Amino acid sequence: MTTYKNFASAHWRKLIAGVATGILLTGCAMTPNGRGGVMVGLDTAELFGTPISTFRLRDGTEGTLRKDPKGKYSIKLSQAFRVVPLDKALMARVARVENVGERTVVIVETQERGCAYRYEVLAFQGTDVLQWTVGNCKDRPRVELAADGKSLNIDFPNHNRLSRMVYADNRLLNASVPVPAGVDTRAQPFADDALRATGPAIATLPGNDSGRVIPAPPAATRAPAPAPKATSRAAGKNRRQVVQEAPAPARTVPNAPVMTAPAARAADSASRVPAAMSFQTEEIKPVVIDLRK
Repeated sequence: MTTYKNFASAHWRKLIAGVATGILLTGCAMTPNGRGGVMVGLDTAELFGTPISTFRLRDGTEGTLRKDPKGKYSIKLSQAFRVVPLDKALMARVARVENVGERTVVIVETQERGCAYRYEVLAFQGTDVLQWTVGNCKDRPRVELAADGKSLNIDFPNHNRLSRMVYADNRLLNASVPVPAGVDTRAQPFADDALRATGPAIATLPGNDSGRVIPAPPAATRAPAPAPKATSRAAGKNRRQVVQEAPAPARTVPNAPVMTAPAARAADSASRVPAAMSFQTEEIKPVVIDLRK
């Protein structure tokens, strides 16, 4: 009888230890302490919090946006203990997920105190995360993925221009570009909940050259009204005046190169072609997080 009791108590101790170990493994989280280190503590968002939404990374693993009982938001990957905290967020939701190059870019829309619209741009590759905080606090941006899937445009209205942020090759570049024809920067909302355009789509150059826009063709101008026909006397006077004011023939210069008519037309056309436009960009430095540490 004593042997059976000892066996039963040992079995329960192992079972309790296994449950406790499982709770510790799933209920632990590491968060930055602001001094280059991390703090290991109980993951209350995992144990008692509310999952807001999940997203899938390129490698097939999942990430979850959670809210803990105290109202704090964070993102945790299924294969990592460390979390990405969203400490200032009063509200958070996953607005857009796109595979760009080798990373999965997740755009989280948050609301902070005194700021209605703030955005966390997170680029995941395994447990390596690049994080940027962007936004003007009053507009949703328009987000467009390039046709080749290698860059992502994030456009905010900025008076009579666009503040364009371009994610490509693990970098986020910021530039100010002209507003394409048909785009109203005063539109409310400027983008829908999925950060897609509510008006005409913005034309961009293909490939990674997303820092420039293709300008719209100039609007057709109305042809000037024909001048009224002059009387015969006035016409004769005008003809005499034109003959009198005609300039003298140009004096030829010895040994000057002779340009044929086709070459002259080609040179004139080349002089009328505008130079390629380019816009100065500024790189926004990311916060680098290694979720393994």
